Amino acid sequence: MYDVIIIGGGPTGSTSATTLASKGLNVLVLEKEKFPREHVGESLIPLTYESLEKQGLIEELKKISTRKPGVHFVSGDGKQQSLWCFKNIIKDKSYLTFHVIRSAFDKLLLDNSKKRGAEVLEETMVKQVILDNPDKIVVVKALNKKGEELSFKAKFIIDASGQSTFLGKKIGEKKSYVDLDRVATWSHWTNTNFDSHLKEGVIKIIYTGGEKKGWLWVIPVSKEHLSIGIVADNKHVKSQKIKFKDSLDWKKDYYMQELSESFLFESILKDAKTEHKVAMAGDYSYYCEKKYGENFALIGDAGAFLDPIFSSGIYVGMHSAEIVGEAIYKKIKNTPDAQSAMDEAYTQINGALKLLEKFIRLFYTPEALNFSSLGNPEELLVYEKFESAYTIFHYLLAGDFFKNYEKYSEFIDVIKDQKTLVKFQNLINHNKDIKPDSKCGESFEEMYGDMTHEIKFDHSAFE
Repeated sequence: MYDVIIIGGGPTGSTSATTLASKGLNVLVLEKEKFPREHVGESLIPLTYESLEKQGLIEELKKISTRKPGVHFVSGDGKQQSLWCFKNIIKDKSYLTFHVIRSAFDKLLLDNSKKRGAEVLEETMVKQVILDNPDKIVVVKALNKKGEELSFKAKFIIDASGQSTFLGKKIGEKKSYVDLDRVATWSHWTNTNFDSHLKEGVIKIIYTGGEKKGWLWVIPVSKEHLSIGIVADNKHVKSQKIKFKDSLDWKKDYYMQELSESFLFESILKDAKTEHKVAMAGDYSYYCEKKYGENFALIGDAGAFLDPIFSSGIYVGMHSAEIVGEAIYKKIKNTPDAQSAMDEAYTQINGALKLLEKFIRLFYTPEALNFSSLGNPEELLVYEKFESAYTIFHYLLAGDFFKNYEKYSEFIDVIKDQKTLVKFQNLINHNKDIKPDSKCGESFEEMYGDMTHEIKFDHSAFE
């Protein structure tokens, strides 16, 4: 009998395990894969720093990660750009966040949960969860790598299974976000030519526009590796699959076609080569209306996932794990405020998700508001008329989704109004002092010098 069983050992599941085991609860994590394992989603936002610091992982994380001081938005032709440096709004060390190789990062977090007292069974696939026993004790059936059937019991179960969303499917609550049907295609590159922003560790987000309704990410995950991905509307990707129907590797041909149309192909990838086969993932925008009950909770991607555009997934998962973990602890200990704590946790989570949805939909309407044409905030913030809007956008990019979701949500509603947008755009266009070569002021050595981890990819994961 466990206090809590957790499905999934990714960042959300391991943070849940660490949070609860550190409080003395008897915790079991069931993870279907063997860590380390490859995973996409490699850029963290500043507010993740606090959770990682609580877990005592910052110094170890520096050894396996590069640093990330900001975000660089660029138009498809490279002619418009804006640089958002987190130190403009975050005045402590957390402004300098991380880019991570997920195989190493996820293993670091899972190993840490073991150190904090959680029991972890890898290569153990959950097959069945029984929630409706009269005594509300949860029964979990699983298979280990030997094919042996295992059975466990717990007072509470957390679904942190990511996009598998095990319980979401079981209780029939998984639904798709309308008009957010995107497909991501990516690989890692070496022998690349870093420009001034990549040398500072800044992530690039490049608009593609048109029928693609998408963007490219460029993440410097080491001083020798770039993670480069394309996100596009599913309809566009399906049309390309038909176009390349006779190809031996249509994903690669599609990927290379999209990159060749970008300005970065000649400037950054001229002599580069990929490290592994091109990977693809789609059908990832969804939510579960019912995220918790008397003896279960869905957190992180298991409860909802919108879009990777603002690198929000890991932070939302880890922070949700902490606040839901506090409520679960109270429930296990039968404190009188246990239910209200759980209700408040999910009020915050659902509020953050609704805010993120608005922010993401704003990004996907570049004809209304294009971040690459907003100018550099560190220069424009000296103008009082820009300060409020730019500061809020900055905080959103940094990850401030939970505490101020109502205020920021109202701001997005206001800025989306056509008359307000026109005024805002006119103010932006009146500024003539935008410098395309602006920097965050970080050195290459500071951004890349602490990383000692040797990157090796599991090629079988991309087959």
